Amino acid sequence: MSLVPFVHLDVELRDAQVGDRVALSTAERHHLTRVLRLPAGARVEVTDGRGAMAEATLGDEGVELAGPVRREPARTPRLAVAQALPKGRKLDEVVRQVTELGADEVIPVLAERSVARPPSERTGKLRTRAQAVARAAAEQARSPWRTVVTPVVDTASLAGAVAGASPPGTREALLVAHLDAPALPVVLASLAPLERLTIAIGPEGGWSDAEVAALRADGAVVVGLGGTVLRTEHAAAAALAVAGAVLGRWG
Repeated sequence: MSLVPFVHLDVELRDAQVGDRVALSTAERHHLTRVLRLPAGARVEVTDGRGAMAEATLGDEGVELAGPVRREPARTPRLAVAQALPKGRKLDEVVRQVTELGADEVIPVLAERSVARPPSERTGKLRTRAQAVARAAAEQARSPWRTVVTPVVDTASLAGAVAGASPPGTREALLVAHLDAPALPVVLASLAPLERLTIAIGPEGGWSDAEVAALRADGAVVVGLGGTVLRTEHAAAAALAVAGAVLGRWG
């Protein structure tokens, strides 16, 4: 595997050509020249976080594409995690882990038992921080696809947000992690081929019975994540690893 720095840019590279120059943001340039201490002319690999990537060299103001753009197809089925807001900085840990495991999307959820209850004016900052964590994790994992972090929703809006994220007719399922439910691998094996799967993980105290009932009424299916109780900041990664293996996302 190449060990040259792998950099996510905020530009679209799909139609870029060899020799094109791409400007770097102040943060991107600081990371490459001050944190990684790369000199002008250093080799890097750049991606737009949407599957397109290319070899490049570092210049004074940006990077110059040194090789043709390659494109990695979108991963299927699309995998999303609906994570009930945990306390402290645990959301950072969740986003970091699921990004490394290839999650396409993270939906933060304000659940009934969420200890962290940020006011509406702070949820934008929470999302911005989570997006930065996803970007760094995607770079570390050398993934040309960057996990998308959506705006915060409440539990009552979750099923609608999931349905609204895909084109009409998409074959999808919403699974809700809950104690004493059928095991995740068993449920996955029983489902028809999917184009999108969303796994919902509750907060420290779990989903309330009322939330589970409401989500099931909206078409969700409850699943178990094994015989032990996982911490909320670890459950999403465990579920995603199982789903990725069962659904063929691991190649």
